[in-house]
Amino acid sequence: MKKFEVISIGSALKDIFILNKDMSCQGAKICHPFNPEVVGEKIKIKKMYFDIGGGGTNVAATLSNMGIKTALMARVGADLAGTEIIATMKKFKVDTGLVMIDKKEETGYSVIFLDKAGERTALVFRGASDFADFNPAKVNQLKAKWFFITSLNANLKLLNQLFAAAKKNKIKIAWNPGGAELELGSLKLKRMLRATDVLFLNIEEAQKLTRVKTKNIKRIFEVLGDLANKAVLVVTGGKSGAWVKNGVEILWADILDKKVVNATGAGDAFGSGFISGLILYKGNIKKSLQLAMLNSNSVVTEMGAKHGILKKPPTEKELEKIRVKAI
Repeated sequence: MKKFEVISIGSALKDIFILNKDMSCQGAKICHPFNPEVVGEKIKIKKMYFDIGGGGTNVAATLSNMGIKTALMARVGADLAGTEIIATMKKFKVDTGLVMIDKKEETGYSVIFLDKAGERTALVFRGASDFADFNPAKVNQLKAKWFFITSLNANLKLLNQLFAAAKKNKIKIAWNPGGAELELGSLKLKRMLRATDVLFLNIEEAQKLTRVKTKNIKRIFEVLGDLANKAVLVVTGGKSGAWVKNGVEILWADILDKKVVNATGAGDAFGSGFISGLILYKGNIKKSLQLAMLNSNSVVTEMGAKHGILKKPPTEKELEKIRVKAI
């Protein structure tokens, strides 16, 4: 079996983006498909945007752009959308040998409505990308320096296999658990959290996992540190920036002052940027945080989850655009 620097494990979807401002209705003050005044009417749309999405593909695209040998483990349908996803990943020079093609399920889709602040409401059909019953073969034979695991829809069997393979084959784990995993609670996730090398959460997810009611980042890190005692802990806060705790040191990075067009994929861009930094800069946390923030900031200024990702590693001058300080 081939050996990679990183195997990105997560969903692969076809995304359709619709801006609220591009929708027009007759006789309704608020033109939105969820507005009761609009039900039963036809909504005209000026423009639609199409892209390939899903956490697995988003992470893989950034890593490969950074020059890191990357494979994608995902599942798609035996249809045009599935073919397009595989072709797109190959354009990004991502190895698709671990992508399963399901002949029974259709490829997953997301229809994403974006408001003027770039925030989203998504309708998601998971289809073949639903990891709840995903059972890939030969997981214990996977070879890589890193696994980057995104949401697997609480598939504990697969998670246990991946963590066991990582332990057996000395693979580091970067984990960005999804809502379904977090619903399981810290007790069921305890063993996996303790085996994680880098843990990614947004601040609301961190509160949910730790049961800390306030957004006091030091308190959140204190509890997270007990749950994931060997991990580098990374918490993102949207416009409030991001924090990283490595041992006793906590670093905070500010965002760039840029207009948000689309927040979809920002978390994936941040996480994959951070792991890219750890690989490229040989564990330098500050530079990894700067690269993560640069990549995330770039993604939110473009439509789609991949159009804005960095095309190559940033220069030292570009990294220093991101302000970082210890707190």
